[in-house]
Amino acid sequence: MTSLVAQYNRDLASYEVITRQFQSMLTLLLQNQSLHIQSISGRTKNQTSLANKIEKNHHKYHFLDDITDLCGIRIITSYGDEVDKIAAFICQHFSIDKKNSVDKRKKLAPGEFGYASLHLIVNLPVNAKGICQGAYGKICKVEVQIRSILQHAWAEIEHDLEYKNPAGTSDEIRRRFCRAAALLEAADCEFLSLRSTLTENRPANTNLPVTLTAKNTAIAPTAQAESPPSFAKLLVDFPNFGWASFVTLIFFILAFLADHYFGTKVTHLALAFTSLLAG
Repeated sequence: MTSLVAQYNRDLASYEVITRQFQSMLTLLLQNQSLHIQSISGRTKNQTSLANKIEKNHHKYHFLDDITDLCGIRIITSYGDEVDKIAAFICQHFSIDKKNSVDKRKKLAPGEFGYASLHLIVNLPVNAKGICQGAYGKICKVEVQIRSILQHAWAEIEHDLEYKNPAGTSDEIRRRFCRAAALLEAADCEFLSLRSTLTENRPANTNLPVTLTAKNTAIAPTAQAESPPSFAKLLVDFPNFGWASFVTLIFFILAFLADHYFGTKVTHLALAFTSLLAG
């Protein structure tokens, strides 16, 4: 045990770099997904925690590589059903150690309530500078815990109270913890039901706030005041139309110049054509 802790102490700075890099990487990857993520945090195991872990499992750990949670990431989402969506996204983008990954939710019996969190063990290729793309880099295992905000609240309080009571807890206390877990699981389900009901009852023509459509904010105010909405849509989608958009743009410029210098009304024809293109 002493040799493993000493080795970890020498390499601690490297593990801290890996934790920070992977936390940043997951944040960037997940920020554009349609998910309600409350937080993405990272932690590198401290030496005391590592020593306690090795002491409890001294027959299991012979090398640091045997320990899968030296680097840890925790993802907290608003709704319970998004835990699996986040897990599927991570599995799609990273190599997963399925043998050591565990879904704590499935460990609970039908009539049992308690710790409910999904733990994925990700295999990250690393070198002296941290996470790398090379196929021949050393593999560092990182534990990613994913759970809802209510599951997280229960886990944090339960762990804090258990940790401060080294003598252990009685059956009655455990039952009360389980009862609290059952209440929070019911609340998780109720929030999902509320979200579903509110989504179904939302008017079809509800407009999103301008802050949620950042790519439109620069053109929407002027485009709506001066031209039909189809033209604003054309400006947004213009790069996706290929050669047809180039021809349409030339046509519109010529029509605008004709109207300006000769008093014609060709621009209206140009707008009609752009409306057809923008669909």
